[in-house]
Amino acid sequence: MRASKIAILVPSYNGGALLAETVASAAQAGVPPDCYEIVVCDNASTDGSADALPARDAQGAAITVRRNAQNLGRVANWNLAVEVAEEMGFGFALFLMVGDLVHGTGLTKLRDRMVAAGACLGIGSYEIVDETLRPQRVARRIVWRGATGLTAQAFLAQSLARGAMLYGPLGANLYWLGGGAHLRFDPSDESHTDQLATAVFTRVAGGGVVYLDQPISRWRARPGRFHSGMEPRGRLASDVRVMEWACQAARVAPDYPKIRASLLLRGAWLTRGDLRAAWAWSGALVPAAPSWTWLFRLLCRQAFHKTPWLVKA
Repeated sequence: MRASKIAILVPSYNGGALLAETVASAAQAGVPPDCYEIVVCDNASTDGSADALPARDAQGAAITVRRNAQNLGRVANWNLAVEVAEEMGFGFALFLMVGDLVHGTGLTKLRDRMVAAGACLGIGSYEIVDETLRPQRVARRIVWRGATGLTAQAFLAQSLARGAMLYGPLGANLYWLGGGAHLRFDPSDESHTDQLATAVFTRVAGGGVVYLDQPISRWRARPGRFHSGMEPRGRLASDVRVMEWACQAARVAPDYPKIRASLLLRGAWLTRGDLRAAWAWSGALVPAAPSWTWLFRLLCRQAFHKTPWLVKA
């Protein structure tokens, strides 16, 4: 009965009031109650936040709480959440971290698009908000040309192989769990394990990728989130590692001149315009000379479409 339902997975540790807000967000967004259930994997919290959750949300959708006897660690708890969803027979899964929210009813549109295309991964944009939920910007927008989906290999060749980090974050990815492939993350490498695991899952599942140009979640920018404590150079180094590993696994050749150009753009963004630092860091990570033509295209797309990333289906 859950084969067409979305499991909204909420890994939690001492989530406080934000946990209840996250769990309630699907109902508040108006997602049809027969389309989803909430699964909270509580990582041995001590604040009672998981215990205070109701059995159902405001629309009557079930809320299941799985309590860990001990803290498994952040990423291992993600893996447990996916395992629970698989055991319960859900066909689809979306992650929401504590404090993040479902946004609108795009989730069901994305699921239906995946079903129509036979896709194993649906990706959408997401809205970044501040602590008070005031919108800041819409992130991970893609100019998706074509009405169909893409094979996993073709999508990787147009994303990671050219320096575009388009597989994450988890709160804007919808995974199909019914194909036999198992989504799993590496607890020993937390920095971008979501990107790499998603790329590997998509390749193994073999169902392809679809995109919805509509925010499906709201990502709350707040102190203490994992990447907020990373230095820009460390983030870029982690990006390159994921690009190379994913390309190697899929036997796709990385386009290093385009990756270098993309890193220049990302480095300038992360450093708020420090071009000298972006140049030095990108050169240390990717010795190839940047493709200036590619950089020009990225800048033009950003100017015209408010996103540098274009994918041709």
